[in-house]
Amino acid sequence: MKGTDGDHDPDDEYDPTWESLDAHPVPEWYHDAKLGIFIHWGVYSVPAWAPTDADIGGDHASPYAEWYPYYMYDEDSPTHAHHVDEYGEDVEYSDFISEWDAENWDPERWVDLFDSVGAGYVVLTGEHHDGFPLWNSHYTRYNAAETGPERDLVGDLAVAARDRGLRFGASYHANFNYYQPGFPGRFGHPDYAPGPLGSEESRPGPEYVDFMNAKHRELVRKYDPDILWFDTPNADSDHLRAKEVMADFYNRATDRGQEVVVNDRAATDSVGGTIDPADDEGERETHGDFVTPEYATLDRKTDRKWEACRGIGHSFGYNRAEDEADHVDPGELIRTFVDIVAKNGNLLLNVGPKADGTIPDPQERRLRALGDWLEVNGEAIFGTRPWVVAEDEESEVPVRYTWQGADGENDSDGESPAEGTLYATALEWPDDELTLGIPEHTASIPGDAALLTAAGGVACGTSTQREAVTVSLPDRPAHDHAYAVRFDGVARPDR
Repeated sequence: MKGTDGDHDPDDEYDPTWESLDAHPVPEWYHDAKLGIFIHWGVYSVPAWAPTDADIGGDHASPYAEWYPYYMYDEDSPTHAHHVDEYGEDVEYSDFISEWDAENWDPERWVDLFDSVGAGYVVLTGEHHDGFPLWNSHYTRYNAAETGPERDLVGDLAVAARDRGLRFGASYHANFNYYQPGFPGRFGHPDYAPGPLGSEESRPGPEYVDFMNAKHRELVRKYDPDILWFDTPNADSDHLRAKEVMADFYNRATDRGQEVVVNDRAATDSVGGTIDPADDEGERETHGDFVTPEYATLDRKTDRKWEACRGIGHSFGYNRAEDEADHVDPGELIRTFVDIVAKNGNLLLNVGPKADGTIPDPQERRLRALGDWLEVNGEAIFGTRPWVVAEDEESEVPVRYTWQGADGENDSDGESPAEGTLYATALEWPDDELTLGIPEHTASIPGDAALLTAAGGVACGTSTQREAVTVSLPDRPAHDHAYAVRFDGVARPDR
């Protein structure tokens, strides 16, 4: 199983074995970033529909609008009924390509928004399960540069993101290819055996694996992504030759002096729990630099790096059926983010743009609400590391801890400074006092404290009684949702 951080000798090449790949270290930039933006945008953004009350991964329905080409051909699916009513029986999924022109897309505006929120990296869907690359691919004429938008969407966004100092990745979902332009119906590729995900009958054949990996390697060669984000494996790593793809990616990055990460979804023998991560905890052997629960979080602090991914609504792709109530409450989003960071996770928060390239208002408002909160409290999030414990058992309100080395120095190999700053973020306003069980976990008892506000840190008095520190709080600050208190001179988590 992949450990906390690898111990690979930088002078050695990576071999296509789990032992070698598991030695890859998670770079500090990824630990520091905390927030990434996922973007699901594609041909599916034209029909842009899914039933909002469906369960994820259902046999005949899903709230994921990006799965439109899977369910539109299922006669028992509400998506099929919607498709027939809206477009008629004879309209193929590939007919939507000509309707997707992305006429209002401005990659710089996207990146300006993501940067203003505080995101450290951006991951665009390079190719979803519909076999339609968003770059100028040599291997298929059905791509965004030659049809539909007639733009290299991956390339243009990569340039815009890197110009603003953001890391960039393009996710690749072709492991489960349920639609291939140029072939009619579901599972049209002649070398991809049809069937539900994970079933014995559904499996990519060797010709398809060659085709899939050729496109993926092309994506890496053209754009040198900082993040390799696989999705939905439907065979083991030997069958998919996934270890070879990962080793080549790591070696290419090493030659370029580039620090990169790969998620856990390259193959069925590497992926951890996604929709129900707790059910798989301790049961699976996982590989990759981080595990990826989806619309779920972990319930405890882990040594292993992880990344929660979710949409702002029920869907990753834009779903015109969603209304305001279908989008996450800003307070819930902020509190969930704080909880994730305290437990050694990142949040990959998805936006689903409309077909024209604009981000829907309900999604943008929630992004800006998160950004407004981070403008005040970001020092308790960005560049921090988990503390001895993630939660506090003494406090009367929920509290999450993070720790920051002096001068922002945080090496995940334990070489961080002896002392730093501890942050206790209350997920509810605790009124006059905040009682914390800090002394139970460290010999360096904090003295003065400061509440983070828009005007800066406001000094708070403290008193220590046995195994608790009581913080006397000033008036409630102007911001909502969560409230961070800073303590200086606290020993690093391993002391």
